[in-house]
Amino acid sequence: METVKPGYIVIYTPYITKNGRRIYASSYGKKAFRLEIPLDKYRR
Repeated sequence: METVKPGYIVIYTPYITKNGRRIYASSYGKKAFRLEIPLDKYRR
């Protein structure tokens, strides 16, 4: 299990958008991408 830096929240998402195109984690043999978001930029 990986640790989270203080002041960050971890989000798991099945795809990310890069240059207007969706990149799916399944294309890279993963179920989801792991993103570390600073708490001051995180919104629900």
